[in-house]
Amino acid sequence: QIMKRFFICLLATFAIATSAAAAATTAAAAATTEITATGSGRVSMPPDQATVTAAVETNASGAEAALGQNNTIYERVVAALSKLGIARSDIALSYYNVSYNAPPKTGVASGSERYGYNVSRNFAVVVRNIGKTGSVSDACLAAGATSINGVSFGLSNTSTARGQATNEAVAQARTNAEQLARAASLRIVGIKSIELGGAPGPEPMFRATAAAAPATQFDQSNVNVTVSVTVVFTAEPQAGP
Repeated sequence: QIMKRFFICLLATFAIATSAAAAATTAAAAATTEITATGSGRVSMPPDQATVTAAVETNASGAEAALGQNNTIYERVVAALSKLGIARSDIALSYYNVSYNAPPKTGVASGSERYGYNVSRNFAVVVRNIGKTGSVSDACLAAGATSINGVSFGLSNTSTARGQATNEAVAQARTNAEQLARAASLRIVGIKSIELGGAPGPEPMFRATAAAAPATQFDQSNVNVTVSVTVVFTAEPQAGP
């Protein structure tokens, strides 16, 4: 009987302690407030690579002739780029189209209209030696490319810049949350969640100009990497004096 009463008292004590702990936890949760804050970070770094986009367009009355001309010119461009140290793996097809435009059966054909088979091939060239960007553009045209569609500058590896921008974004979000917390007599005690916003890729900023020298020169500015975050902080009432 004594042992039985002892165990009953022990169980009752445990139940009371558990209830008290649960009540304390519930009270603490009720006292916790969530504060959502956003932040953004931006890091500017000099580019270390460029991308030149070019096109080869050919036209002939027959498909075989149009394709043959296009393939010949393209291989000539690749060979010219190889002499500049551009690896074939750094030349990538971005668009390819073969179409037929039938000549008019009646009336006079337009002098500006191209009839027959048209072959369009767009390709991008990654220039890892950024100082050769102008020479790459010139070499494409000299070898038979019909147009240069764009030149952009970027980073071969954005991890470092993106990491720095993320740190800045989180720090800014915390600063914003702490300001809100102080205004509401609260203090930040933790983080519930962090959401990485639409983190855009590098934002290349460049100006392309043809220099007086035979080789084209491009003036490029820094590449901006931007990251945004949304952070949910937890806050509690500030301790009294």
